Formats: sequence, structure tokens, C-alpha cells
Amino acid sequence: MKKSIIIALAAVVALASCTKVKTDSEKSEAITFKVINYLQQTKANTAYTGDAFGTFAYWDATDWATNGDANVFMDNEKIAQDPTYAAAGEWGPATQYFWPKTGKLTFASYSPYTAGSDNGFSEKPVFAKTSGFVFKNYTIVDDTDVDLMVADLATDQTKNNPEYQLSGNTDGVPTLFHHVLSQVGFLFKTVANPNPNVEYSKIILKEVKINDINNKGTYTQNNTNVWAGQTGTASYNYNPATGNNVELIPGEDAKAPKVESRIVLPQTLTAAGQQVELSYTIVTKYKSNDTPAEEEVTSTADLVTSAIASWDPNMSIVYTITINPLSDEPILFDPAVAPWDNVTDGTINIYRD
Repeated sequence: MKKSIIIALAAVVALASCTKVKTDSEKSEAITFKVINYLQQTKANTAYTGDAFGTFAYWDATDWATNGDANVFMDNEKIAQDPTYAAAGEWGPATQYFWPKTGKLTFASYSPYTAGSDNGFSEKPVFAKTSGFVFKNYTIVDDTDVDLMVADLATDQTKNNPEYQLSGNTDGVPTLFHHVLSQVGFLFKTVANPNPNVEYSKIILKEVKINDINNKGTYTQNNTNVWAGQTGTASYNYNPATGNNVELIPGEDAKAPKVESRIVLPQTLTAAGQQVELSYTIVTKYKSNDTPAEEEVTSTADLVTSAIASWDPNMSIVYTITINPLSDEPILFDPAVAPWDNVTDGTINIYRD
């Protein structure tokens, strides 16, 4: 299991009483973004290749720490590789914004933009200095696998910055995304049948599901516990299409189902709560029979383990499950001897010659 814990990023305040700032674009530099995301498996940064993301920005006469979010410069602006910037491969809003001649800008970004657009994921996100980003009633929508990310706060910027070199564009606002959801995947293997009368055995894994999974909650960036109010009992299928069976042969390396991993909501795991459900066929070829025997089996197991008590933000979890074609109960014998049947009604007389 590889694990990274997202660090709660800088502060955030309600926008209701904020004022908007507009600047003169004449002879000014257009604001672009240099975007990458944190690849937790290797603990390295990688180029951001996602869809359009959303950005809030604030103007401060002195600095973010002193003035905060009073002056809204960008209000949930959609940032994409817009045709305006296509020649340079740069990220920016459809309508160009320009750097102000005085003061500083602070940027707060999330990805993807669709996660905050009232399309079934959540209510529209808000950002404030005290709370950071808030995604209220965020839902892992059925049949989707969307990775919600939040970027480090880019404070007190005055011009396009060359800090990151991975995003493929020139200079821009440094925008480093972190995962705020969890990712869960599975590997499966099997053990050999020790019966000397078995020529071979294998497992055909037909369906892998996780059941009773919380799929709705509220994310608050600057809370100690960033996810709260998790509810729901969703199920997610790891190989939904017919014909995507996984064949497991004893002694071979572990294999993954068709869907190797998927995004899930961070949550606490409980015994007899969240479970993995497997449907598989045990194929056994006995030496005494030309036709292999087949057994259809469905079994479940708890997802809470001694090592994994919860799925946390930015955590990528891979469970390795070993399927034994036999039960864990050995065959024992209970020998006994039935009592003799006593017959006493027969008489034999022996006479002397």
C-alpha cells in the first residue's frame, strides 16, 4: 500500500461581502497557469493532463496574510488550454485576465471544473481564507471515476512564474494539485490444490464489487478532519463488462480485474461494514475424469484490516486477495465401531458318540 496524506493548505473567507477588482489590460501581461499534479505513488510531480479546472483569485494591496480575500479578482473562473493560448500550450481563462500594475494576487484552484458546477457532483464550491475550499455534499457519482484535486495556495503573485517545468507551457501561476479523495484497487492470486488426484485447478474471477461504500460527504480544506458527514451505501463494480473475466492460475503473479482501481470517498472502515464481494468459478481437473468439474462461488470479505482502518485523502490502496479453491477446514474423520448384534435364541446340542 502506498500512502500520502494531503497537507491542509492555506486559509480561506465568505465571499458575500467581497468587492471585485478590474484592471487595465493595456501593456499588461496576460495571466497564465503552470499546472502540475502530485503523483503520490512515486512522491514526485507530474504534468497535469486533466480537464479544465476552476480558480478563485484575490487582489491584495500588500499581501495575503494581511488583507486576505476581501477583493475578488477571479470568481470560480474556468481555466483550460483555451484556443487563445493554444500556440504556446498555455492554460488560461477564455477571457484574458492581466496582471495588475500594483498589489499582489493569490490563487486557489481545484480540478476538475465540472466537479463544482452543480452537475451531480456537489454544490458549487466556495473558497474563503478561514475555511479553504468547501465542497458541500460531494458525491461519487455512479459509473464515474473522477479525481477531485485541490492545489496549493499560490500566494502573493505578481507575474507569471517559471517555478514548474512539467506542464508543457511557458511561465504561469504555480498550480500544484493534490488528490483529496482515495483510490482503491485489487490484485488477485490463487493457491494450488494439494490433492494428488487433481491434474490442475484454476479460478475464473467473474465479478468484483465493493459494497456499502459511503459515497457522499462534505470536504472542508482547512478542517483537521477534511471530510465529514459521510453517508450513502453505494456499490462499485471493478469488471462490469461481460467477457472481462480474469483467469487465475496457481503459481502465477497476481492479476488485477478489468478496472484496476477506482476513486472512492475517504471514510472510516468498520467490521461487517464495507466489503468486497467476489463471484468466481473454481475449475478442477481430476485425473479420473476427462471433464473438469466446475463450482460457482460467491464470497465476501471485510475491507477493514489490521493495517487499513480507513481510506484517507491522497491514499492509494491496493488489496491483494488470495483465493483458495479449498476451504480452510481440513477433512477429518470421526471413526467409531457399531456394537455387535447379539443373537441368543439359538441352541446347539452336541452329543457324545
